[in-house]
Amino acid sequence: MPKVVDRERRRGDLAEAAVRVIARIGLEGVTVQSVASEAACSAGSIAHYFRNKEELLLHALRVVTEPLIEPLRGAAQPPSTIESLRALVQASLPLDAARERDWRVRLAFWSRASGPPEEVQLARQHWAEWRVLWEGAVRALQTDGALRADADPAEVSSGIVAIIVGMATHLLVRPRGGAQPTTAIESYLRAFDPRRVR
Repeated sequence: MPKVVDRERRRGDLAEAAVRVIARIGLEGVTVQSVASEAACSAGSIAHYFRNKEELLLHALRVVTEPLIEPLRGAAQPPSTIESLRALVQASLPLDAARERDWRVRLAFWSRASGPPEEVQLARQHWAEWRVLWEGAVRALQTDGALRADADPAEVSSGIVAIIVGMATHLLVRPRGGAQPTTAIESYLRAFDPRRVR
């Protein structure tokens, strides 16, 4: 009896193998053969699941971006306090081995000056969705009185995203010591404290 293969699961497994390779050697060095070796299969078998390397890399980008976006998209309730926002920031940062790996791969994609159009477009879509979700979180905090109502949510959320990316990069370069990861966010948000005298 022929073996039944869950196609989507297998595609996910191969994309995960690509993520491990990218995290180890960088995006430019990835080949279908290097992913096949990582996945303990032949390059020919990868062709059953992906038309080419670009399609495989697109799936790898989705694999590492979903964990960044999902805590915001999947939150049962928007953050209503600075403490709940702090928890979302904490979930976004590379504070364990899995998130560190994902950030290395994300930054490899995001920092490319150019690349296949589909890859660039997907990275931009992910970035835009992430920032819009943070904007929604800021609006929820304003509604509940935790942030100043007159602050521009788009500007505040852009600042949060910039700080998260900067702090993630800092943690990857200097993974031990230094300030607590959420200190920069809290310092930034103090400017939007509704109790603060302007």
